[in-house]
Order: sequence, then structure tokens, then C-alpha cells
Amino acid sequence: MPTVSKSEFAKHLGVTPGRVSQLLGEGLPQTADNRIDLAAGLEWVSQRIDPSHKDAILRRAAVLAGHAPVPMPTQPTNGTPDAAKILLSAKAKRALLELRRAEREERRENGELIEISEIAQLIEGLVLNARNRLLSLGFVLAPRIAMETDPVRCREMIDDAVIEALRELTEYRVA
Repeated sequence: MPTVSKSEFAKHLGVTPGRVSQLLGEGLPQTADNRIDLAAGLEWVSQRIDPSHKDAILRRAAVLAGHAPVPMPTQPTNGTPDAAKILLSAKAKRALLELRRAEREERRENGELIEISEIAQLIEGLVLNARNRLLSLGFVLAPRIAMETDPVRCREMIDDAVIEALRELTEYRVA
């Protein structure tokens, strides 16, 4: 997973680097080189967000989203979810999903991931090629074996034909 600086992580969340420092003090994991693993950090925030500075986070998130500034929210009553916590958690989850999607796309472009339909097509091609090659053995060998009277020579002819068929199958390439 990619690692980011405090300020880059703050941009992902729509908060200040100072807020990220607070989150680090509350347990946000960081690497040995004081960077933040983006996926792990977003996951941590989405699960353990502290609602402190909720008014500023809510207003900043609204401005970043292009909305009019949000009026100062009132203190939540018992049982009412904290809007800032929900918003920040949702933003962290969205950023985590976008990161995972980008990583999948990068792995696909690097040839590390392929579609299941491509695998199915490859297997189908291998099976059909093997089937056709094996079915042709009788047609090719029958006349030659019918003329041979030595059982050892018949076995050698069959072995040679099978080895040749297996060699051809190992050289199969997807079109």
C-alpha cells in the first residue's frame, strides 16, 4: 500500500495537517519513517474517528465539496449520531474504496490481475487443443500400428506420438 505524508493524508480527509497530528496522537498508525499507510490510515479513521473539532471538520468538508458553509451544528442529543463523525468516516471509507480501486486497476495494467472471463477462455482453449490433439492420435497411428507385428515397436510408436502431442500442448499459446 502506498504511504503518504501527514499533509497528503489531510488532503484525503479534507482536514488540516494539525488534525492529522491529533489523530496520530490518538493512535492513527504510521510507518517507521513517520509516513501514513493510506489504506490502513483510512480504515482506522473510518472505524475510530474522534468527534473533536467536529464543527470545523463539518464546515471544511462542506466547503471542499463545493457547498455553502454549514452553520454551526448543535450538540447532538442522546442517540443522535455525530454528523462530523459520520461525514469524516464516510469520506475515509470513500477514499479507501477509491484507493483499492486504483490499486486493482494498476495491478490489472501490470498484468498481475486478469478477468475471470480471460482465464475461462484460456482454459477452454487449452482443453479444446488437448482434446483435438488426443483425438487425432488414433487416426494418425492406426495405419502404422496395424502394419507392425512387434509389440515393443507398437509401444514405442504410441509413446513417441504421445510425447509429441504433449510437447505440442506445452507450446500452446493463447491467441
